[in-house]
Amino acid sequence: MFILLIFLFVFVGCGHPSSINNDDRLGHESADVASDAAIQYFKETYHLEVQITNQNKLPTYVADEIDVEGFVIGHPDQTFNISVNHRTLETGHLVMSPELKKVIQAKE
Repeated sequence: MFILLIFLFVFVGCGHPSSINNDDRLGHESADVASDAAIQYFKETYHLEVQITNQNKLPTYVADEIDVEGFVIGHPDQTFNISVNHRTLETGHLVMSPELKKVIQAKE
């Protein structure tokens, strides 16, 4: 029983204060930068204007990424989700709706 309590305390209930403070510092400013990087990615890669609707910053102990969601302006059915590394501004893990996929494939 004692070992179980130690396990729970160490792996579940014990957070690192430095990572919590780091998340707070990166907060809103990183989300804005990630949104701008995602908008620029779609503009340069696919010549599409997009609107960002949601952002989700992953804890820094998991990854240095912010998940950015949005849609093509004027076409709310053409949605996407893309991750942006808030340190390097590299994009990756693009997931798109079937409607957006059709538009992109038609441009190729």
